Amino acid sequence: MNPQSDTNGSAKRAERKTNTGINPNVLRLVESAIMIGLALVLNMIKIYKLPLGGSVTLCSMLPILLIGYKYGPKWGMLTGLAYGTVKLLISLGEILSWGLTPAALILSFIFDYLLAFTALGLAGIYGKGLKRYIGGMFTAVLLRFAFHVVAGVTSYASWLPKEWKGHLFLYSVAYNGSFLLPDFIICLIVALLIYKPIRKFLED
Repeated sequence: MNPQSDTNGSAKRAERKTNTGINPNVLRLVESAIMIGLALVLNMIKIYKLPLGGSVTLCSMLPILLIGYKYGPKWGMLTGLAYGTVKLLISLGEILSWGLTPAALILSFIFDYLLAFTALGLAGIYGKGLKRYIGGMFTAVLLRFAFHVVAGVTSYASWLPKEWKGHLFLYSVAYNGSFLLPDFIICLIVALLIYKPIRKFLED
């Protein structure tokens, strides 16, 4: 055995450890699981809820946005997808009670849950720094909004109020904007307040 090779191998293994001695991959999994759990708890604290899904919550998007910012788009999107899947399973009974057709249900599952929450993981798309922190969150939530709008147009056309007849797209924009805009404003305020205290955690 080459002693030098063994030394190099040990050094490389050591580099993979964090300051706490935990393997970075394990730490990333643990942090992501905690953030998903936190997001689910915060999602239960609703300021108001709309009849066909969508609510203003106590920063339920923020934990997923933070994971996306810290670990980058690829891992962030996987975390967002996991969160969206769990949310879908939790909400499944309620969604099925709305009387949507099978096709509408499938489209709602895809756009309202899987794609919409996966998009939140893109918060780190621009890299690190305060401006990129804000810009990444804005982009991620904007994409989530776009997926909800598509879901509204494709899955909920039959629910269009008479006064909005002929304006399905505008209604979807208005409906989804009515909860997502205030939800994002709350998230952004809290995100800015905690940025400096947790910057080391986010950017190390």
